[in-house]
Amino acid sequence: MTSNYEPISSESLPQQELPSQIKISTWDTFKHHIPRIIITCIIDVFVPLLVFFLLENHVKPVFALLAASSPPLFMIAYKAIWERSFDSMGFVVSTCLITTAIFALVFNSPYILLLEKSLLTGIGAVVFTITLMPLQCCPKQCQWRPLAYYFYFDLIPVNRTEFGLPDSVFDNNEYTELTSENNKGKISSMKEATQVYAWVYDHSSSFRISCYFMTSVWAVAFCLDFIIRFILICSNLSIDQIYYWGQITFCILAVLCLILQICTMIVERKHTLAFIEQWKIENLTPSLSTPSR
Repeated sequence: MTSNYEPISSESLPQQELPSQIKISTWDTFKHHIPRIIITCIIDVFVPLLVFFLLENHVKPVFALLAASSPPLFMIAYKAIWERSFDSMGFVVSTCLITTAIFALVFNSPYILLLEKSLLTGIGAVVFTITLMPLQCCPKQCQWRPLAYYFYFDLIPVNRTEFGLPDSVFDNNEYTELTSENNKGKISSMKEATQVYAWVYDHSSSFRISCYFMTSVWAVAFCLDFIIRFILICSNLSIDQIYYWGQITFCILAVLCLILQICTMIVERKHTLAFIEQWKIENLTPSLSTPSR
């Protein structure tokens, strides 16, 4: 199998890699991933609400809530098995589902299952906050980054072409493996996206700032959702009302965060693409002007 990316030699670089001849827009790095984002939002947010209200009059609330919790779990399993990608919230969701299932079997109460969403958002707020801390743990083997960073390459796995990066940008140190696998035609799109975002995170301050900002926003949103759900559970509302208003609250917060995420990404991507063009001018163009001897 031949590689989709041809190695770039110094002779071909002037025609292929000059920033002035490569026009990469924010829309170009986003448009191909809209279906993936929409499918994820539908399965993780809207399908659970639909399943619950379709089943609530036919089965016990416990089973209806369990069925409503299954679509997000399916998405986690799909990404892990077929895409071999890291789901940043997968561990949290799986832990919450298993824990609430055990409590449901022991106490046999649908109110226990309602705690699942509160636990999910509460633990989610903690996880988002922890990833904001500047911890150093095995820096060569484990890169500690804000959780929003992992959302980027999970939902928008861009490749080098979409960012306008040349193959030669990875021909050093930790990125050598990417070029080697690419030349053998064995590299996966998710692995390439991981390496591309790693390079951008290390070099672009605008991308790092956006990751920290959006991680903070999601942490606050999850914390608010946890508090609201806990208040609803402690109130005298029925199970249906608790689940309904809990989902409404979550959807409102999620939509607001998603809108802010998109706006932040547009601004970030504009600055990041400008940085990449400037980086290519400073690091690639000078070598072209060096006279041969």
